[in-house]
Amino acid sequence: MAISVVLLPLIISITAALGQYPVPIPSGGRMAVHGWLILPWDQVEPVNDPTTPVPAWFVHHTPEFWTDSPHNFQIILGGTLTPMSVAENTTDVIPLPYPPASDLLVDEFTFTPPPPFSLNDLLSGDIKKLLGVFFNGSFDTPYERVAEAIATLDITSMPTATWLNISSFVVPYPLQRYLSYPRSATVETGGKQHYYLSHEIHAAPDFDSVVHVIIDIDSCACPSCSTSQTKEIYNQIHQAGSAWEMNIPNTLEDRLTAKTAPFSATLLWEEPVNCDMFVLEEIHCVVGPGFFNKC
Repeated sequence: MAISVVLLPLIISITAALGQYPVPIPSGGRMAVHGWLILPWDQVEPVNDPTTPVPAWFVHHTPEFWTDSPHNFQIILGGTLTPMSVAENTTDVIPLPYPPASDLLVDEFTFTPPPPFSLNDLLSGDIKKLLGVFFNGSFDTPYERVAEAIATLDITSMPTATWLNISSFVVPYPLQRYLSYPRSATVETGGKQHYYLSHEIHAAPDFDSVVHVIIDIDSCACPSCSTSQTKEIYNQIHQAGSAWEMNIPNTLEDRLTAKTAPFSATLLWEEPVNCDMFVLEEIHCVVGPGFFNKC
């Protein structure tokens, strides 16, 4: 069902600590329309109660390197999306492919609050709730995006929030580096587990890529770990925003896609942990420094 709506800002404020970023984030700054790519967690489709909040990761869609840009942060949030009632006071299930029943996302699903809001206020923790539109599609999809629901986003965590420094003195990583976000809320100690990986944006022009992978937990090894560290490995793998390095050149052409052969990745932790992975799908990819052109 396509919908057309005009929304007013819905913002709830809380107190948060400041001074955690290398650049100023004055209140009200970086005012713009900020959209979010939705990466749903494992859950049962809430057909019996459509008002059930839908947990997911939300990827800033998209960042920009420009110094004066209101989008110059790579941000990945944890939160829940709750549908609002529409015509005749009815509420429908948000039309997502709900994992694990649906193993692949296939399409690109996004959430956009139409009114501009301050990214600084979100970074500081003053914004914890947003009202917006759920879309199937975005500016970078081969099909025209369709508005399918009105929903509220309740922000519960912010595992990744990194200022993008466009300085030529920032040296690119020689090897691919991705940040991981678990699809399951449960820490697993074995088996093949689903994760979302987001390419760590570091040195301009860079690229913004999100892929869906399987991590073979049984393959994970840390020969140099102590006994106490070995017990902690599974928690570290499951921790949102964990950094992984692949022995693959850090170029756009060599980025992770469904065509990438199975590979070993190293968890960048106290001691290196090596795990086997393979890519199921590339969900999103655009090229910097403006991140508007598709890969």
